[in-house]
Amino acid sequence: MKTFKAVRFQIVEDEATNEYILYDGIIINKENSGTGWLLEILIDDIHLEKMEDYQKSATLLDTRVVITRTSNDPALFEATIQNIKQLQDKISVIFECHIYTPRQAYAEQLLEQLVEDGLSGSELITVFNRMMVSKPKLKEKE
Repeated sequence: MKTFKAVRFQIVEDEATNEYILYDGIIINKENSGTGWLLEILIDDIHLEKMEDYQKSATLLDTRVVITRTSNDPALFEATIQNIKQLQDKISVIFECHIYTPRQAYAEQLLEQLVEDGLSGSELITVFNRMMVSKPKLKEKE
């Protein structure tokens, strides 16, 4: 097993990307067990009801986790909530995760989408750089 610090966390839902402020986070690659990844995040308890809804319905979440440094590309996971624990004004949320797209593919897909949208030159560079930071959900391929 390998452990890493989680520094950013997002859930993508209905074409919207929801960023959660992380007070702490750890992600574990359970490579030897073959069962994927385990993620624990510490977030504000204002998200408790939403997280409980996800857990009760066993929702498969489209998540993005930036690991180690904020400048890294996010790792893309399908995740389900396994446990939630109230801690004063924060909650600890534990996810079972499975990685579903190589990180480098995001940049390639984004660039392809922007070119298809007709962007070029300095406008392409500016929009690409901005979107690589915000990491919006990409359009589905037809």
